[in-house]
Amino acid sequence: MPDLTAPTSPKNGRVGAWWGPAVGLSGLGFYAATTIPESAGREIYFNVAHPWAVYVFLAALIGLLVYGLVHHIRLWGIGRPTPGMLSEIPHRFRNAMRLGLAQEKVRRDRYAGIMHWCIFSSIVVLTFVTAQVAIEGDTPIKFLHGTYYLIFSFYGDLFGLIGLIGVGMALNRRYFQDFHRIRWDERLEDHVIIVGLGLVLLSGFLVEAARILVSELVQHPDWAPWSFVSFVIAKGLAGFAMEEASVLTLHAWTWWFHIASAFGWLALIVFTRLDHLFFAPVNAFFLRTDSPGRLAKIEDIEQQEVFGVGYVQDFTWKQLFELDACVRCGRCTEVCPANISGQPLSPMHLIQDLKSHLATVGPDIQTHVHQFGDAGREVSPVAMVGDVIKDETLWACRTCGACMQECPVMIEHVPTIVDMRRFLVMNEARIPATAQSALENLESRGHPWRGTALERTTWMEGLGEVPIFDGSQEYLYWVGCSGSLVERNLPITKAVFRLLGESGASFGVLGQEETCNGDPARRLGNEYLYQILAQQLVETFKSKNVQRVITNCPHCFNTFKNEYPQFDGNFEVLHHTEFLSGALKTGKLKATHAVSADVTYHDSCYLGRLNGQYDAPRQIIEMVPGANLLEMQRNFSKGLCCGAGGGNMWQEEIGERRVNHVRSEEAVRTGASQVISNCPFCIQMFEDGVPAVHPEEEGRMRPFDIAELLEESVFGKR
Repeated sequence: MPDLTAPTSPKNGRVGAWWGPAVGLSGLGFYAATTIPESAGREIYFNVAHPWAVYVFLAALIGLLVYGLVHHIRLWGIGRPTPGMLSEIPHRFRNAMRLGLAQEKVRRDRYAGIMHWCIFSSIVVLTFVTAQVAIEGDTPIKFLHGTYYLIFSFYGDLFGLIGLIGVGMALNRRYFQDFHRIRWDERLEDHVIIVGLGLVLLSGFLVEAARILVSELVQHPDWAPWSFVSFVIAKGLAGFAMEEASVLTLHAWTWWFHIASAFGWLALIVFTRLDHLFFAPVNAFFLRTDSPGRLAKIEDIEQQEVFGVGYVQDFTWKQLFELDACVRCGRCTEVCPANISGQPLSPMHLIQDLKSHLATVGPDIQTHVHQFGDAGREVSPVAMVGDVIKDETLWACRTCGACMQECPVMIEHVPTIVDMRRFLVMNEARIPATAQSALENLESRGHPWRGTALERTTWMEGLGEVPIFDGSQEYLYWVGCSGSLVERNLPITKAVFRLLGESGASFGVLGQEETCNGDPARRLGNEYLYQILAQQLVETFKSKNVQRVITNCPHCFNTFKNEYPQFDGNFEVLHHTEFLSGALKTGKLKATHAVSADVTYHDSCYLGRLNGQYDAPRQIIEMVPGANLLEMQRNFSKGLCCGAGGGNMWQEEIGERRVNHVRSEEAVRTGASQVISNCPFCIQMFEDGVPAVHPEEEGRMRPFDIAELLEESVFGKR
């Protein structure tokens, strides 16, 4: 280390404008022209006495992190086991890398994606930089010299600058943009986190700038610009012509401020939402590996004493872990159709309320379990379902999966909500009257539609001979309750039938033997009734040798494809849009008649978001001559629910507006003459919603299923 007390410049010991012509060079040209001696390097601690206190800080931080982790683990431990969490390890590691570390979900908001990448990459790289400095200063290993030292200086400053850009973007979004969801649950810690990180980064640059001000005069001034941000700051400070002793004091004080603020900021991980730095990748690892549209089966349901989740300890440990992973970003609430419509559900607040409840009652439950060995349900002074989470909050959920799709830390809200519904229905018998009527009708008549005069075979009238499935055909055409028992949907069922026949498909139907597959019962929380219906239908399918199924309804599609395997019902399932799109591509169907109309397409949640099928319906529209597709603002995976999901087809809505009216407004706004969907529930909701938002009959948009659109193009206008 040079003698820093020696005179350093002809300016009477002051540090002034000392750089020469080489400093005037800039960019890559400068770096290419710089001669790099092998001796290039730096004193690690400069004029700071060896900071052994740093290792005390480090030990304290590690202790704090371990304490916090143990505290969390003990709380998660009161939950039930989560089977299958260590299966499909390679897939889980890919999820941890792609969704956790690479932040794929965050990038759905481009601004937030750039901001988070800047901050996260800065934290990772600068942690690596700090580790190298510690190794260089306190071990026999020496590598910060020569070419690598200059590269080290460059990327350290580069990622410090990138981190500051991210902090600036965060400050801009929080304080200068009208960004309402950030303020749905704003806390002091949020300001401390972002401002604190900015101070850590700025003080780091100031430390290096002070070092440059002194050391460059007596060592190698040509190397300074490799720390290009600190170099610019040093140039600015040099304009004050500070005494060398003052610069050394500045360096020492800023060094300690930087270290203290860095350790203080890292300590926030234990107490704030910064814990998502670790919990998000872990939650991505434990993310389900099957379809997001699949709900868990209650095993051995006849033996259960408590159905679903009524107490916090009835959740699985994975569900309790998710509560701590939540970062309160509000993305889930922003896309929730119930919340958008002013109804009493905010997925973010639901998770946060459960988290607060766990923190309140969790320690007492731990103590009770340790002392008495039982679940300790009497410990909590308030009811989790009913008091902490209101009944109306649970019933407002559409199970559309928009919250799960947008959550950047992979929280699975819908299974948590349905688990609490199960407790309400099967333990407490608390359910909206209209939903209860649907369940009673399911149990007594095999379908949820009270008051219908139609029968399972009414749709067959006027179609000639309709083949009954006997096991010899390739496909079972599953019509479903809505396709056969709702007047508006009969033309859709007939259209699919005619198109299947025209394509030459080998198929049959069950007719009077059809019964509900149980989806409404499961989504409404009556898992017991669902399992009865599912087991009966699986036996029917097997007895008839059903191998492949075509459905009208995305809800039936999801149930057969993703949930019947839980009951050994393994069938190949196609939605009618998938089959019809394939038939058009192979020439088995020919769309020859023009349908001159502007149309907009509504992605049903259970075909699109929950099962990833967005292309087939749009391919059909593209192959219909004259059909001009106008997309709604919210489309594909960001599409808005029609409002019928989660059993809300059979419930009265509570709130400012109806969800289907909000979605109908978006459809009407496109200027299209037709709104096309692929789901009988969606069609019914648009049939109600479009007249409500466009009362004038003249020029009113008309809802159609995509099969009706294709039928007109294949057969001509009827």
